[in-house]
Amino acid sequence: MDLAQLEAFIHVAREKSFSRAAHKLFRTQPALSIAIKRLEEELGETLFDRSAKGGELTDAGRTLLSYAQRMLNLREEALEAVADYRRMLGGTLTIGANESTSLYLLPSLLLRYRDAFPQIRINVQRHLSERLPVEVLERNLDFGFLSFEPPQSALESLVVHKDELVLVVPPDHPFAGREEVALKELGKETFVAHNARTPARTQIIELFQKHRTPLNIAIELATLETIKDFVRLGAGLAILPRLSVRDAIEAGSLVEVPVKGLAIEKVLRMVYRKEENLSHAAKAFLALVREREIPKESRARRR
Repeated sequence: MDLAQLEAFIHVAREKSFSRAAHKLFRTQPALSIAIKRLEEELGETLFDRSAKGGELTDAGRTLLSYAQRMLNLREEALEAVADYRRMLGGTLTIGANESTSLYLLPSLLLRYRDAFPQIRINVQRHLSERLPVEVLERNLDFGFLSFEPPQSALESLVVHKDELVLVVPPDHPFAGREEVALKELGKETFVAHNARTPARTQIIELFQKHRTPLNIAIELATLETIKDFVRLGAGLAILPRLSVRDAIEAGSLVEVPVKGLAIEKVLRMVYRKEENLSHAAKAFLALVREREIPKESRARRR
């Protein structure tokens, strides 16, 4: 099994066509077919269902696909690491984050990083939080930002930000002039919420259940910015991370109202592969993030 065979296999799986994959690789279709055939002979398994149109993968093919991609990613990582050492500049930093991190936390970090290392290319990818640990382990990402401690022992994590969930209402809502509202009062209100099933959403639901208060979610939306727009228009109230609504509160388009009993903390972590040689670009970013890491002693005091 060599990398050229794996590259051919991945391209056929992606393109769902031997001819399109051959065109992408600048090879003839017979040569590509021979490479796949030799790979199948070595593995003792058929990787593609030749009776189906579109180069459909067999069960064995689907099993191999993720390993093949990781091996090619590792090759690229090795080539880039050698190039980094050779020139001590350049390279690529690849980060995965969810919506709120991408919008509200990463810009300031990345601007500082860009000022210090303008020669390094930055690639930020949006992912659902639950997918991020796998993407980091498979070397598709250097770092991932997420709001929970990943279960994978091969990952290291740093706490880089602590936030809390707050209730926001439009300026003309009766709650806007209140110093505090009780959680029971929210049972008569309509809410706008994010449609992602996050740990924070689960905590909110459990809090309302604990207080035997209905949580009336009338509208579920895909982005925090859209949720804020709907609250401004009077479509409902929302419980969101303070970081995501800070600018709107300062501008007066939304009002934060304290809720007695609402004390849900949101911890943001950065994860990366443990005990590995990081690239020049990744080491520089890790050093920058460690400057704002929240010490464990401070975390204990806050609890």
